[in-house]
Amino acid sequence: MKKKQKQNLVLVSILVAIIASIVGYIYSAEQTKQIGRTFGNELLSIQENLKQYQTEFSSTITQLNEGDMTKYEVIEFSQKHFEKMEELILQYDNLRPPPAFESSVQVFKLSAISQLESDQEYILWIKTQDESHKIRSDALIQESFEYDTAALGKFNRAKQGIITQP
Repeated sequence: MKKKQKQNLVLVSILVAIIASIVGYIYSAEQTKQIGRTFGNELLSIQENLKQYQTEFSSTITQLNEGDMTKYEVIEFSQKHFEKMEELILQYDNLRPPPAFESSVQVFKLSAISQLESDQEYILWIKTQDESHKIRSDALIQESFEYDTAALGKFNRAKQGIITQP
């Protein structure tokens, strides 16, 4: 081969390699974006369901306080509520968050667990009228709020690209 042909072949090879690299990078970036979008949608769905379940539980407690439901109806409702909450908490384990979001997902899960435990203690208070269950319920709901606030902070920092320690 002539020197000119060899040079053209080398240039074409380099150009093909550059184009392949660019296409690979764009594909990888798009895949990462899609994975992030899927994760975000799944987490949002869990959080929305959690909010809905908590709203239903609070509404039931309000109905009890207003005399529209009996203690036994609330206890019966609470058993279904506890089952739904337990299933929801398991959904956090099925998420595949990007590494930067793993710690926020774990803290969101802790928040949901604290909410469930608070609800359970509240129902025990309704059943027994033992004030220690009401106090524990209040402490757990505060703990849940603190976890939720921390998780949201971690999530937003991860979204901004700020790396935090778990």
